[in-house]
Amino acid sequence: MVMLIKKLPYQYTKSTVDEDVFIGKLYGKDVTLKDVKVEDINYSKRTKEEFEVLRRKFDSSVRKEFLKSLVNDPVKLAELKNAGISDADIELMKIGKPPIGWQVHHNLPLDDGGTNDFENLTLIQNHPYHKAITNTQRTLTKGLQPGDSVDISWPIPKHNIYPKGE
Repeated sequence: MVMLIKKLPYQYTKSTVDEDVFIGKLYGKDVTLKDVKVEDINYSKRTKEEFEVLRRKFDSSVRKEFLKSLVNDPVKLAELKNAGISDADIELMKIGKPPIGWQVHHNLPLDDGGTNDFENLTLIQNHPYHKAITNTQRTLTKGLQPGDSVDISWPIPKHNIYPKGE
């Protein structure tokens, strides 16, 4: 049995007994993403200065350390291979570089209350998954100014490697 839980102009989710399904938009077409939950959050836009401090830290060290942590964990390494990450891309990750076609994504963004904690990060395939989620997030936060706060439904991958693979 599938129930419609929430519908917004650019997203909706369906919940089944086993999984969450998020449907985003990319180039005007629906993109189905399994294992992406939608959480109701209070999004509070940070100041540009606060955001930039966190972003610089992410760019200078956090991204690299997160990627290295994935390849240094035998369970996560197996998940990376199941997700289709090649041996060459795993070698890139060992030196802190993302696999080709993948991004490190903040589940709760830095311009909101998101942090650089590894629990808030997901290695996500860029096309179509990261693009579809990011399009929705930009649509939901468009026009917000620092200090603005709004209750919104936010798509978040359930795993720190997405898609997880079979």
